[in-house]
Amino acid sequence: MLNKYWESYIQWYIKYSGFSERDNKEGLPYFRDKLFISILLLTFVLGVLSYFPSAYVAVSRNELSVLVVDTVAILVLLFTTFSKTISFKTRKLLFSTNLFLLSFLLFLILGFKGNGSILLFMLITLITLYSGRRGGLRAVLVFAGFKAIFLFNFYFNIIYLPSFEQYDIQLLLIVGVNNLLFVVLTVFSVSFLINQLHNALLKENKLQLELVEKHKNVLEAKNKAEKSDKLKSAFLANMSHEIRTPMYGILGCADFLKAYNTDDEEFQEFVDVINGNGKQLLDIISGIVDVSKIESGLVTTNISTFNVNKNIEKVFKALKPKAEEKGLSFTLNNDLVVHDAYINSDSDKIEFILKSLLENAIKFTKKGVIELSCERIDEYFIAFYVKDTGLGIHEAHFKTIFDTFYQVDVHNDKALHGFGIGLTIAKAYIEMLGGKIDLESVEGIGSTFWFTIRVDLIKGNAYKQNA
Repeated sequence: MLNKYWESYIQWYIKYSGFSERDNKEGLPYFRDKLFISILLLTFVLGVLSYFPSAYVAVSRNELSVLVVDTVAILVLLFTTFSKTISFKTRKLLFSTNLFLLSFLLFLILGFKGNGSILLFMLITLITLYSGRRGGLRAVLVFAGFKAIFLFNFYFNIIYLPSFEQYDIQLLLIVGVNNLLFVVLTVFSVSFLINQLHNALLKENKLQLELVEKHKNVLEAKNKAEKSDKLKSAFLANMSHEIRTPMYGILGCADFLKAYNTDDEEFQEFVDVINGNGKQLLDIISGIVDVSKIESGLVTTNISTFNVNKNIEKVFKALKPKAEEKGLSFTLNNDLVVHDAYINSDSDKIEFILKSLLENAIKFTKKGVIELSCERIDEYFIAFYVKDTGLGIHEAHFKTIFDTFYQVDVHNDKALHGFGIGLTIAKAYIEMLGGKIDLESVEGIGSTFWFTIRVDLIKGNAYKQNA
């Protein structure tokens, strides 16, 4: 609280004295002027507090000269602090001169028993703080001149100084030289400290400017990215409509063509080629659009409560004929009881994930078994397993297989290749549903893809963490 009042006091004085309006200084000179204001105000407060007990002691000991010196010094300090007619430079000079004279006179009157020497050392340090090394060295010269005059007067006994009658000239000379060396050391030490602080302040200001510039660049990049995302969103919406619409027209016409020349097998074969390749192209376009939407953050979850067993049965029955057509054994091991099967999640995305993984398993399996398994892990997650006896995947491809457009063994002309989209979309959907996906595979033997989904999702709050 005291610090708060002190800061308010300084701010009031800056406004009162017009400091910020008088000079447009920057850097170290401005810092020194602010420091002088703090020193001036603190000296005034401490001076006023110490004046009254000092005056009482001076009167009680019949040292009227000390009372006069203290009174004049406090009045000059009062004028220096609150006068609006003097310049800031004059205020510094008047403050320094006042304390110099106070220190010298107290030293002459009270000798080493008083606080004149301490005030003098303190003053030289303060002058170095708010005026720099040159100001401090000038104060040292004044100090040396005062000591020289004092020693000259003492040696020739021009003015009698009772406070020093028990000392000899040699002792006073040694003390004077030591004091001079001490204040010189103080001036250089303090000025060095101030310069180092100033350099640190300059570096900090430079770093702040660089951070401001970088922040500005980041904001510009962010604005460009946001604008780019808007353009990308518009492009995706247009592409989805403009490309899918004519493709639906082509496929529709292909269906109509099948009604003509039904006896011409070659004609029907060509129509089937158009229809098959058209559907394949439409799937590719839909996949690319879906991946782009996922990367742009445009895909949302549609959370509802449903029986996931119905989704599993639907996908299983839809793909079973395709597996049997290749001579594969397609089995379902569903351990989800009725109570466990009711979940809060996205029904369409779960169907897409299962369909994508099972279609891959059927595609890359020439003979053997494909198995779909489901189980409840705990109150929060259920797990799905898609196992096949297909080509298998080398361990080096385990991480990259989920990358967009990535194809395993793309250089093998005899290998089966997909579009590299289905697993990317499936992985993104799984993570949107609060789960994770992984695989185990041995090349030439088969693969097992397994994934989890969270069963208690809330609408508009798809989990991002892994299970």
